[in-house]
Amino acid sequence: MIKERASVLALAAGALALFYILIFPKPPAESDEVVRPLSSEVRLEGYLAAWRWLAEQHIPAVSLRYRYDRLPALLSKPTGNLLLVTMPQWVPARTAELEKLQGWVERGNTLLIMAAIHDTPPWSLDSDPLLNEKVEQLTGLHLEKPIPARKADAKADLKSDVESILVDRLDIRPRGEHPLLAGVRDITAIATLPVRNARLKASDGGLPLELATRSDSGDPTLWLIRRGAGQIVFSTVASPFSNGAVAVTDNARFLANIIAWCCGPGATVVFDDAHQGATDYYDGRAFFADPRLHHTLWWLVFLWLALVLGALPLRAAQRSWQPVNEGAYVEASARYFANVVPPYEAAQRLIESFLRRLGAGTHSDREPPLWELFDADPRVTDTQRSALHLLYERACAGKRVDLVRLQNLLAQLREHLE
Repeated sequence: MIKERASVLALAAGALALFYILIFPKPPAESDEVVRPLSSEVRLEGYLAAWRWLAEQHIPAVSLRYRYDRLPALLSKPTGNLLLVTMPQWVPARTAELEKLQGWVERGNTLLIMAAIHDTPPWSLDSDPLLNEKVEQLTGLHLEKPIPARKADAKADLKSDVESILVDRLDIRPRGEHPLLAGVRDITAIATLPVRNARLKASDGGLPLELATRSDSGDPTLWLIRRGAGQIVFSTVASPFSNGAVAVTDNARFLANIIAWCCGPGATVVFDDAHQGATDYYDGRAFFADPRLHHTLWWLVFLWLALVLGALPLRAAQRSWQPVNEGAYVEASARYFANVVPPYEAAQRLIESFLRRLGAGTHSDREPPLWELFDADPRVTDTQRSALHLLYERACAGKRVDLVRLQNLLAQLREHLE
């Protein structure tokens, strides 16, 4: 019994493991977990420091955990608000959402886009393949393919590549005077991975205002773009306002200038957490990655195994040889013949079989006709004799015969003749 239960346990565990491997997506290991730029994230890539600073300054701040069409419902006033969006997004925005967002900006609000184009935070490696198209749709800025710089020789190329790998920060300098850059001399992006070279230019005929450039290459990194009654502040570096960089150089001053210049009295600062994976609506990837789901499943597996191995009796082994029930065999044969033999033929064979058994008891050298023996037998009444003759004539003529009546009549005759 112990051996059988051990076999059941091994097979059940194997079946559950195979089901888990094939069906359920696996959450990343803790060491490989990607930290997302969320307003509730305390680690370096999050925005919790900026969130707490807004609370200290009594500036209303909310976390957007739905799509952009739900944005107006979170705000106390329809205009003068600021939305901080970080790109690339882990849950990419749909085209219809972006249209809603554009309308929201044009009604008199500010969209602050922090896009990881020049810097490379770890979370940006799992990027949205349509990032360039969405940036162009929102800002009108088109990302050109990087053109390799001309070097005198291969040694200079190698030196440039090594420097880009070893750099751990990207410095940005204001290009001129503007309220957004008042008191700001340097903006710093933390580069945990190699920085990238890219150039953007206006593609819709507009004239976005370039506010700052990279100190190493001179490429523009910060724009102010007018949209109706609102505006878009677009940055090609995503890390300046993160927990690990907001206190570096003049990053905090730059953030304070944006809020002071873009937000009206009683306005709200909104952090777009929904498109970085923190949603209050159903998200399949977030659901299957939730550790609570996996803990629940493991408890269910444990209880199921306890029920199978402890409470349920094991089934007895069935014998390979099963004897045939004779009564069932006879019944099956009778049903078969009843279905395939016409009733009049069955009646004819029953009567002839009865007559042959009646003639089998004679010891005469000459076999008399069977009907003569039956008719001459004094134990048969005239009624029985006439009934049997009538049934036999109908059977020979192929007419309908009542087999139940015939069987009862033959049973009475055997009782009298035997």
